[in-house]
Order: sequence, then structure tokens, then C-alpha cells
Amino acid sequence: MRHKILIVDDSDNIRFTFTSAFSADYAVFTAAEGLGAVELVKTERPDLVFLDINMPGISGVEALKLIKATGVPAAVWMLTGVEDLAVVMKTLTMGASGYITKPFDVVSLRRVVLNAVTDLEGGKKTSDKPWTVKKKQDEPGP
Repeated sequence: MRHKILIVDDSDNIRFTFTSAFSADYAVFTAAEGLGAVELVKTERPDLVFLDINMPGISGVEALKLIKATGVPAAVWMLTGVEDLAVVMKTLTMGASGYITKPFDVVSLRRVVLNAVTDLEGGKKTSDKPWTVKKKQDEPGP
């Protein structure tokens, strides 16, 4: 079975990055806003959702609530450009699997996806650690 990933972000660049990184190995769906994402969760039943917190229309927090209410057992990872610990903690208590800060690197995303898929298949994760993927740090100067 080919696993399904839903990417929800109002940024065309973010949706393109995810699609480019994962469409060869997974069925990838995208939505630019929260209500469209909820409908895709109902129809496509993705295994993994990457959900932006700050979007026009309903927020990612509200979309998370609606996604969880569908009963679809997708792992939901929150995406955020602004690290707000209160919002992050709220989403985690609402059932989010973790969060990723923007900008991110594709290698870390691949690790998150691999761990989530491995969980679905009942295998051993590549790492038990990350429920958070921090933004890539700049290299120190000379």
C-alpha cells in the first residue's frame, strides 16, 4: 500500500517543496487552507498530515481540531514560522505528533516521514527522539 501525505500550507513554495521531496515514494495531496484540508482528510484518509499553524481562514489549530474530529488516525505534524511555545503545547495536547519550525531542511522532513511510516507498519523507528524538528542553524562565521 502506498502511504498518503497531506501538506497544508498557504505558501506555494512549501507545498512545492514537500511535493517534490515525497511524490516519488508517497501519494501526496496538498491544500492551501484548513477547511480544504479537512475535506481532503475525509476523502483521502492520509497517513500523515503536515499542517501550517498560521493560515488565512481557519488557523492550523482549528484545522487540527476538525481533523481529529474526523476520526481518521493520521499523524499530524504542525508547521510554524514563529515558535510560540503556548501554541505548540496546545497542539500537542490536542493530538499533534510534533512540530517543525520553518525554515526546515528536507533531510529532517524525510526522517519524520520515515518514522511515521515505520510506526504505521509496526517497525523500529530510525530515532525515538524527535517530536520536534528545529530550524537549521546557520553555520558559524570565520
